[in-house]
Amino acid sequence: MFRTIRTHWKKSLFAFCALSYGSKWSYDRYQANKIRAFYCRQASLLGAQSIPSMNRLTRIAVLLNGKAMNGKAKSLYDKTIFPLLHLIGLDVRVYRLDTITDTDGMTDLLTNKIEPNELSALMIVGGDGTISELAPHLFQSTVLENLPICIVPIGEHVSFARSLFPVTDKKKLHDDISLLCESVFALFNGKVVTKPLLKITMPDTNDKPIYASTLDFGHYTRLEQLQKRLWYFSYLKYPISSIYHFLTTSVKSVSSSEQPAITYSNPCPGCLRCQPSLMDQYNLSQQQQKEHKPSFFSRIYQTKHSNIKTVKPQLSLPVENPDCGIEYCMNPTKQPIQIWAKLNNNEHNIQVDISDTLERFNYDKEKYPKQSMNVQHIRFNPNIDLIPKQMLINHDKLKENEEKKYPSECQIELSEKTLKFIEINQDLLLTKQSTLKSTIHELEEDALEKKGIFLFSRRHQQQQQQHA
Repeated sequence: MFRTIRTHWKKSLFAFCALSYGSKWSYDRYQANKIRAFYCRQASLLGAQSIPSMNRLTRIAVLLNGKAMNGKAKSLYDKTIFPLLHLIGLDVRVYRLDTITDTDGMTDLLTNKIEPNELSALMIVGGDGTISELAPHLFQSTVLENLPICIVPIGEHVSFARSLFPVTDKKKLHDDISLLCESVFALFNGKVVTKPLLKITMPDTNDKPIYASTLDFGHYTRLEQLQKRLWYFSYLKYPISSIYHFLTTSVKSVSSSEQPAITYSNPCPGCLRCQPSLMDQYNLSQQQQKEHKPSFFSRIYQTKHSNIKTVKPQLSLPVENPDCGIEYCMNPTKQPIQIWAKLNNNEHNIQVDISDTLERFNYDKEKYPKQSMNVQHIRFNPNIDLIPKQMLINHDKLKENEEKKYPSECQIELSEKTLKFIEINQDLLLTKQSTLKSTIHELEEDALEKKGIFLFSRRHQQQQQQHA
């Protein structure tokens, strides 16, 4: 045997690599199926419980982007999400977004076909691009705007979903099967939070605002694109991409040479200057307090039971922030070569990182030389020559308009309206499975097969052979 291995060492090495890869793939698939089976048991228990009618979801609409994750989103949804929804006993309506080609079709889907008045929640299966595409239509409908939205992060880029999920060591969230399953259970044990999106406006292109979660523009963005394209070089992709960028691209400022200034305004939590209605709300609260103020005799003769009252938060007197709306100009002597804009956990500002130094052989994003600040909005005139290759919105290149004209001005701010998203509980069911007291030990495969759910392909093949 050893003589054969020494004689045919190339074939032996190839066989060893193939066997190692196959073993690792089989083990990962076994672990994923084991996690799916555990969550299916919990879903069966949840569906068998007597949930009060006020807390039980009646109908949810699943907006599925089949093109997400290079067309693998549909199969991953069928394997992981679909069995859980039906085992819980939800009324699920699935709508394919990748079959809609025009804006009118999307509007008709979200206003008529899904029947928004009958829904209890929305589930979006996709990445950042799917959320960006749906956001304008969700903001236009008052019904959809107030519906809780559950995000199932199956996409190439899921920056927005990471703010709703617990911290994970997986580079791609869809690789963590437990988090995908937890997104379904978040419909019952999750927390509803309101979050805005980035509103990117380009006035001179006459296009509608773009709603996104990130904007990257500059030379570091170009380097990261090259590194992804050169993935087959493994760790050598970092120096190769740096050398290629050095030979083919000259370092230019991301702002226009004619108008290089970058203006911004400091964040404001809300004052009379930006929200005049705050004074009306304050006066109304003061008037309600006077109307409910008890008389002198009622305060003397009231019982202890009547003293127990719900404490309502009192509104403070609104003031005018002198810094609200005032624009500041950054130092024009420093030419920025990179701008990052992204959402943070604050509803009143966005995080902007600006760098004016290019370190070609620095491959750690956290150690890029940059200046970070929180702003209410930022406006700059981009360098038109750099837009085609170096501007990414939601990690995708900016699409050309019909006139093939790139914007000469770009303004980034928070959206005026917010959406309600479901945040996943930090205590995952999988981490505390030893403390869960299950009433059933094994899944009844026959009961699942009646619903058309086959956890094991062997059972499915046997049934097909019997019918044949």
